[in-house]
Amino acid sequence: MDPTLAVLSRALLIVLPEALMLLLGTALLTAGAFVKLSRRTWCALAVATVAIAAATLFSIWNDRADVYASVVLNDTLSRYARLGFLFFTLVILATAHDQVEDSRASDLFGTILILSAGSMLVAAANDLILMFVALELVSIPTYLLLYLPRRDERTREAATKYFFLSIFSSGLLLFGMAYLYGLSGMSNLKALGFAARFVPEVPNIQFGLIAVVFVLAGLAFRVAAVPLHFYAPDVYEGSPAFMAALLSWVPKGIGMIAIIRVLTSTVGGLNSPVADKGFLLAWVIAAASMTLGNTVALLQNNLKRLFAYSSIAHAGYMMTGVAAAFHNTQGSLPLAFGAEGILLYLLAYGLMTLGAFAIIVALGGPDREIATVDDLNGLAKSHPRTAVAMTVFLFSLAGIPPLAGFWGKYQIFASALSSINDDYARSYQYLVVIGLLNAAIGAYYYLRIIVAMYFKTADQALTTKIAWPTGAAIVACALLTIGFGVYPSPTCNVTRRAAIEAIRSPEVTAAPRTATRVVDRSN
Repeated sequence: MDPTLAVLSRALLIVLPEALMLLLGTALLTAGAFVKLSRRTWCALAVATVAIAAATLFSIWNDRADVYASVVLNDTLSRYARLGFLFFTLVILATAHDQVEDSRASDLFGTILILSAGSMLVAAANDLILMFVALELVSIPTYLLLYLPRRDERTREAATKYFFLSIFSSGLLLFGMAYLYGLSGMSNLKALGFAARFVPEVPNIQFGLIAVVFVLAGLAFRVAAVPLHFYAPDVYEGSPAFMAALLSWVPKGIGMIAIIRVLTSTVGGLNSPVADKGFLLAWVIAAASMTLGNTVALLQNNLKRLFAYSSIAHAGYMMTGVAAAFHNTQGSLPLAFGAEGILLYLLAYGLMTLGAFAIIVALGGPDREIATVDDLNGLAKSHPRTAVAMTVFLFSLAGIPPLAGFWGKYQIFASALSSINDDYARSYQYLVVIGLLNAAIGAYYYLRIIVAMYFKTADQALTTKIAWPTGAAIVACALLTIGFGVYPSPTCNVTRRAAIEAIRSPEVTAAPRTATRVVDRSN
C-alpha cells in the first residue's frame, strides 16, 4: 500500500469514534424533523451513541500512528482524555434528560453529541489546523445549546455574549497559530516538539513570543481565565443550570488539553527566552485568575454566579500547572510535572463541578428554580443524602483531603515547586503561596453553602423528587470523587504516563524532513 494511503487509513481508524458520534449526532438532528418522540427517548438514543463510541474506542485502543506523519494521535493522553469526555458526556446527558421540551429534544441531544465529538478530536489532534477545527467543533454547537432549551431575554443575552467573545478569541488563537506555523514551517505538533529540542535557538524569537501570547490568549477564553473571563458570570447566570454545568467543564477540558498539545509540549522544549516568557505570562494569568475569582465569589449569593467565579479561580489553579509545564524539559529529558498536574486537576474538577451542578438541576422544578444559596437552606432535612453528596463536592472543590480536589491542588502546587529551572524558583514559590492563600479564601464561600444546608431553616421546604438518571449521575460523581481521593495511585499513574507521552517527541534515527528544514533555516 502507498505510504500516504496507509497513514491516512490509520488516521481514519483512530478517529472512528468521533466519526460515529458526528454521524449519529447529525442523524438525531435530522430525525427530529420527521419523527416525534419523547425527550427521554431522544436522550436514550444519545446515551446509546456514547456507548457505541466507547466500544469503538476500546476496539482501537492499541492502534498507533506515525506521530510525524499523522494528523491524529492515539497516545495515552488521547485515549484516556477521549474516554473521560465520553463519561462526562453521559453525566451531562443524565443531567439534561428532562430539561427541554419534546419538540427540541432531538436538536439538544444531537448537538451535545457533536460537541462531545469535537472535544474528543481536540484530545487526539496532532496538527495545528485540525486542532483549530476541533476547537470550533466545540464552540459552534455551544452557541446552539445556549439558545435551544429556552428563548427568553436572559438566554438571548448569554448566547450573544458568548458568541461574539468566542469569535474574538478564535481570531486571537488563529493569529497565534499562524505565527507558530510561520516560525517553523510545519503544522505537525510532534514535529514542532522535536524541532524545538533539535534546534539550539529560535531564529526569529519575536515571532515565537507573538505565537505564545496570542495562542495563550485565545485559549484563556475557553478556560475562563483572566483577562478573558468576564463573560462567564453573565453567561452562566443567563443559561439553564445544565448548560452552566457544561460550560464549567467542557471548555476547560479542551482548552487545557490544547495548551498542553500546542504550547507546553512544543514551546516548552525551547532552550530560549520564548519558554521563559510563556512561563511569565502563565504566572500572571494564574495569579490574577485565582485572586479575582475567589475574592469576587465571596460577594455572590446567586449560585450560578458563585460557581462562575469559582470556575475562574480553578482556571487559575490550572494555569499554575501551565506555568510549570513551560519548563517541562531539560535537554532531551521530558519532565511532565506541570502537564500531569493539569490532567489530574481536570479530572477532579470535572467530577466535583458537574456533580454540584447536577444537584442544582435535580432540585429545581418547573415552579421553583434553585438560584441562590438561600434556596439550599435546610436541604439536609428535606434531602439528607443529596446534602451529603453536595458536601462531598464542595469539600472537594475547597481541596479538603482525602477527596479528589485535594490531590488535584496538591499535584498542581507540587509541580510548581518541582520545577528544574533555578532562575525562576522563587517565582514558582511565590505563585504557590498565592495559590494556597486563595485556596483558603475559596473554602469560605463553599462552607457558606454547607452551613445553609445544615444549619439554616428553609422558608419553604424542598419537595422535589430527583429523577433517577440525574440521581445516578450524582452518585457516580460522588463515589468517584471519594474513590479517587482515597486511592489516587491508579489515576496518578495514568495521568503521569499521559503527560510524559504528550510532551515527548520520540527519538528518530534521522530528523523528520520538516524538522531538518527548520535546522537548515536556523543555520
